[in-house]
Amino acid sequence: MGIFALCTGNLAACNDFENPGVAYEEPQDNPEVPNPPQINPSWNLVLMANEGQQNEHVFAYKDKKYDALFTRTLGWNGGDGVLTTGLPDGNVFWSFNDSFYGVVEGETRTRLSCSFPRNNLMIQTGEDDDSDLVWLADYVQTDDPDAERYYHARTHIRHPQATLSEADIERGEIDQDYVYWAGDATVYEDPERGKVLQMLWTGVNLTGGDNSMVNFDSCLREYSLEGTPGDGQYMSVLTTDYDFGDNGYAYGSTMFEDKDGHVYLYTTRQEGLISRVLVARTETLDLRSQWSYYVRDVNGEYHWQTELPTDEEMQRSHISSYSGSMPWIFEKDGTYYMVMESFPFGRGIYIYRSEKPYGPFEDEKLLFSLPETLDKIGNPYHQRWYMVNLHPALSREGELVFSTNSDPNNFWDNFNREGSADFYRPYFFRVYNWEAVYDDTEE
Repeated sequence: MGIFALCTGNLAACNDFENPGVAYEEPQDNPEVPNPPQINPSWNLVLMANEGQQNEHVFAYKDKKYDALFTRTLGWNGGDGVLTTGLPDGNVFWSFNDSFYGVVEGETRTRLSCSFPRNNLMIQTGEDDDSDLVWLADYVQTDDPDAERYYHARTHIRHPQATLSEADIERGEIDQDYVYWAGDATVYEDPERGKVLQMLWTGVNLTGGDNSMVNFDSCLREYSLEGTPGDGQYMSVLTTDYDFGDNGYAYGSTMFEDKDGHVYLYTTRQEGLISRVLVARTETLDLRSQWSYYVRDVNGEYHWQTELPTDEEMQRSHISSYSGSMPWIFEKDGTYYMVMESFPFGRGIYIYRSEKPYGPFEDEKLLFSLPETLDKIGNPYHQRWYMVNLHPALSREGELVFSTNSDPNNFWDNFNREGSADFYRPYFFRVYNWEAVYDDTEE
């Protein structure tokens, strides 16, 4: 998901309506909730109220420690996408799609002049403070706060069809026609190169008008994991295959590496107000190996095929009868689970289960509900929650960790008003004792 604009300079002219200015009040733990888990106070988790449909033995928390970690005033100060991959050295790789880079006024949380790179990367080495976040950004200039484009950044990977010149990019201009948005990533141990981060990028055509976003091709980029963050070698680009191509169906938007030796690659296909989950898999744990697609034939039987499914095949090949977005799959004790946001842009986060990583995923249960408003000063009312992502690498005790993206009702609310920098940035949630959703369900 992205917003197709570049904002630099003074936007005071956009402040033509009154900000509601609703102050955020910290919610209190509910003493009536039975047996909540014991939480380390340093993690700064705030228990969310159960709205009545959530299992009373499942406990959902706002993660104020991670919210604070991503409440920033210089450089990256907002963005969507927000995917993570745990790395062998204990660090965590983060990717973002459209982001704001520039300056935020700290006390009022007012976002000022910012650029809008279409994708960018970061390595997390700890969770204590901003020094634990190593932003792999190509900055326009970081020397003069009074000069233009201070702490603005360029897009990490440009699409080869993008039309801006090298001179435009050097000045800090951002592509508005063809871009890459991040898919998931995985670590592959290559016999010759050692451990390599393999990441999928989906090409998106933004030229159709009416803010249309059309996926049309794919790219595989590989990164070195040799060295240490910030040394110039760590996360340096090894290879880039701009013609990796699943023709833009975005298989691999989310991935699951299974003990059966395959990487499962998930996507969704939207038909009106229904969004169905589809799956492919690799032959080995190398994303460059042969892909197969799980397809249902006209007789209702599923099989794996190496040919890219047709539109008709995709329409009948979903691996769950339920609709949702951003399917994330994980395994525990031999059972595979899928979590998704209700579609479209719902507050409900649902969980499903299966005996296989390719479904069928059924037994729908409400895991928890996202809050109605944002925890921020100024206007707390946003347009929607979207791209609810699961982060296994951030889990401390087996809890489920989620981030969400949110945007304002008006794009220009991202700037020049109190609390504007807390739109269009991730918020974090942790769900403990999530297994209890199935305690009263017969196997």
